[in-house]
Amino acid sequence: MMQRWPKAKFIAAPERTTPHAEQIFQTSRWSAERPVRLVMIGTDFEVRVWQTLLKIPMGRAVTYADIARHLGQPTASRAVGSAVGRNPISFVVPCHRVLRGDGSLGGYH
Repeated sequence: MMQRWPKAKFIAAPERTTPHAEQIFQTSRWSAERPVRLVMIGTDFEVRVWQTLLKIPMGRAVTYADIARHLGQPTASRAVGSAVGRNPISFVVPCHRVLRGDGSLGGYH
């Protein structure tokens, strides 16, 4: 964060951030009634890819081509791969659920 916003003043405030971190990292606290709110900063295409990643169910995998087709851009598999690789919050946005068309791991592993 400091590299992205070098002029910002960063203040540790664990009393304010701990509840959010616990909701994200303690899967027992996940619920549809209390979703984690995300602000994703990227190009329109990147954000649409990341939003699509959020829809992949746990235990399932899709291909870069599947996502490209879902976005209505069936020839954009490589662009999808680039967007997946720029995912800044990989624990929350599950880029690890995307595989190459042949079932192998892509560059983000």
